[in-house]
Amino acid sequence: MSRLSQTLLPLLALTLGLSACATVKRLTPDLTKIPTPPMPTFKTLKKITRILPGMPDSDKVAEDDPQMPFNARGTLGYGHTLRIHVYEGTRSTKRIYNGVAMIDTKGVIDFKEIGSAKIGGGTLPQAVEAIAATFRVGMRLTRPLTVHVLSVEDTPVVSICGDVIKDEFIPAWEDMTIQQAVKVAGGRKIGSSHHGVYVIREGNRRYFTSLEAADREEPEPGDIIYLSPDI
Repeated sequence: MSRLSQTLLPLLALTLGLSACATVKRLTPDLTKIPTPPMPTFKTLKKITRILPGMPDSDKVAEDDPQMPFNARGTLGYGHTLRIHVYEGTRSTKRIYNGVAMIDTKGVIDFKEIGSAKIGGGTLPQAVEAIAATFRVGMRLTRPLTVHVLSVEDTPVVSICGDVIKDEFIPAWEDMTIQQAVKVAGGRKIGSSHHGVYVIREGNRRYFTSLEAADREEPEPGDIIYLSPDI
């Protein structure tokens, strides 16, 4: 083999390798550049009907609880007040918490003897994880736990999670459908072939074979729309 061949062959291999990498990069979607679908325009937010006796009608824990601007896709901080229901179990669910709680100056919600959850600076999906962990550890629970956030700063919300591009919360508006909620959240993960969906309300799961079938159930504030990653 000549010296020229010895020089050209590695260069040729390098060129082919770079070309192949560029081709793969073009064919592989960059999830960080997928645009977030815009929030829909709506005239009327849904009303929260599951306010138990003795609980405040608005998301306010005290007179000095400030009214804070709230963005369902933004981060939480001091003064944001959440209406929360927590359920234990799956088939025979039991409500173990129902309350309206405010984030303090340290970014913490204090659940008294149960414990504290640091959620300031995080998103609502991250807050749900932190709250669930606080209840699981503080109450030494072994059964599955479901955290429902019904509203934040008097804005009713629903959760979309599971086999979706990104877990998120969106405002709950009148006459919304399951399909609309999933579309606003960006839809299923790229390449997913699954169809099943659960609507979780007050800790109870109801299964539907498709989003179209699930549209028979109108979402209510606090509902969790869970797209199955397996079915």
